[in-house]
Amino acid sequence: MSQLGYMFLATGVGAFAAGIFHLMTHAFFKALLFLGSGSVIHAMAGEQDMRRMGALKRHMPVTFVTMLIGTLAIAGIPPLAGFFSKDEILFRAFLGNRVVWALAAVTAFLTAFYMFRLMSMTFWGGYRGPAWEAHGAGHDDHAAGGHGAWHGPHESPGVMTVPLMALAVGAIVVGFVGVPQVLGGNNAIERFLEPSFVASAAVSGHEAAQPAAAEPAPAAEGGEHAAGPHMSAAGEWGLMLFSIALAASGIWLARRFFVTRPEISDALAERWAGPHRVLSNKYYVDELYGATVVRGTLGSARGLWAFDRRVIDGAVDGSGWVTRFSAWISHLLDKYLVDGLVNLVGWVAGEGSYLLRRAQTGLIQNYALVMLFGVFAFLTLYFFTR
Repeated sequence: MSQLGYMFLATGVGAFAAGIFHLMTHAFFKALLFLGSGSVIHAMAGEQDMRRMGALKRHMPVTFVTMLIGTLAIAGIPPLAGFFSKDEILFRAFLGNRVVWALAAVTAFLTAFYMFRLMSMTFWGGYRGPAWEAHGAGHDDHAAGGHGAWHGPHESPGVMTVPLMALAVGAIVVGFVGVPQVLGGNNAIERFLEPSFVASAAVSGHEAAQPAAAEPAPAAEGGEHAAGPHMSAAGEWGLMLFSIALAASGIWLARRFFVTRPEISDALAERWAGPHRVLSNKYYVDELYGATVVRGTLGSARGLWAFDRRVIDGAVDGSGWVTRFSAWISHLLDKYLVDGLVNLVGWVAGEGSYLLRRAQTGLIQNYALVMLFGVFAFLTLYFFTR
């Protein structure tokens, strides 16, 4: 992030080409450091904690040398690539804003310090990692991540070290395209954006209805022909030597704290236990994130699950129960009331037809007898009701 900060700082002070120059050099030494870290993790069977490493220089000479080159480059040590691009940014910042330059200078010191802290804890000092046996046994299988016995730290295969060597060469030579004039170079990359600025100035002049040749085109950077503050060669040398001294001081301090006198680091950590604890826990950003975003997300998920289980599912299950209960009541009504009435009508019809069937004998004399009884019943009723 600090290197990205340098690129944005360069853009902020108008040194656009210097920012892109640092982007280019940074691509080599930062890729080298990332892949070198992967090589170390591979050698340590997946271990990523530098407090459990140390003294890996003799086990991983290629990784050590290439990462050392990348570390010197990012720290700004000449003649490596990072020196030229970082020094150009510091120079432009000094011309543009002294406060910004001071912050950038402090950052250069911290970069050298923390990068050589990485190198010191990983490659120098005493070995602090897990033990191993010549033929691998016991906990070594666990240290190897369950992929077989681990026989201790070792150099990575060529498929990993060859890219490291290629990037190391780039971290050494790619900065030479931007050697400043004070060191005898022509800073070829300084003006590669100038055509864009010339085109922009020409368009602006055309829009303002002014001749394109009325004024000379501005340069992209604050070089010899650009408007703005300038500095003597002695001043440039002074700034350059000061940035180198900052980087060397950071390297020396890191080596003293973590290799030659590690007790100093331990004593400072004990004396400043509070700040050390805050820094060791990365300002508790992970804990804060876990207590707010993660816990809030999980709490919301549990709340939504409870709402879904008790309200949504409850409504659905309740609707299902009401439907089943209504169907059961409907079944009872249909079976015992509707079907009962229908069956009753059928039974009455059946029994009534049985009685009528007894009277329908088909014999004329029986019918005549019934008619005779009817006539007598009618006459009797007639005479009693007169």
